[in-house]
Amino acid sequence: MFEASPRGGRWLAVWWPLAATVAAILFWLLLSPENLRWLKAENGPIEGTNAALYFVCALVFLLSRRIEPLTRLALAVLFCGFGAREMDWHKAFTGKSVLKVSYYLGDAPWQQRLVALAAVAAVALALLTLLLRQAGPLLHYWQRRDPVATSVVVFAVTMAVSKVIDRIENLLAESWGIVFSPETGLLIGSLEETIELSLPLIALVAWLQYRAMRR
Repeated sequence: MFEASPRGGRWLAVWWPLAATVAAILFWLLLSPENLRWLKAENGPIEGTNAALYFVCALVFLLSRRIEPLTRLALAVLFCGFGAREMDWHKAFTGKSVLKVSYYLGDAPWQQRLVALAAVAAVALALLTLLLRQAGPLLHYWQRRDPVATSVVVFAVTMAVSKVIDRIENLLAESWGIVFSPETGLLIGSLEETIELSLPLIALVAWLQYRAMRR
């Protein structure tokens, strides 16, 4: 997937998480607490848009003939997994998270557990395929300041940051007894949801850069 691409626009993808951060702060400053809670609610407008964009990415990757078949299939499966996770489908049909080992050790029907395991395994296999096939080229072209590789790294870093923001309230409360005010909690929630929304947009930037490279 990674090949030497034209210089220029290396950090283009960074603008999405930066814009998302500014938007999250503006939401917090300008919206009422009720409206902000509605905006960032589970399966609310931001999450719904994020999930839809993940599925759009999956379709775009799957139909991109410029990407080698196995890689584009793995990308499509992985981004479908991201979209399903965003919509809480990992627990919508079972009532429990199929991402936890305890679910498979519980009393759910074996057929249900088998289907859940197959879905999780497909996403895990897709991720493993991408790591084995693309991690080396990614590192190589990142060191060469390649725009596509840079956008992929920006995606990974942004995802890690969003997960830290998502967990920071519970982590500080459980480990050190630090509890944020409701207003600060709303800001943290707004940042987490809005920054997550930038992830599929970063992925689309990487795809556009790759597409331009292969013309």
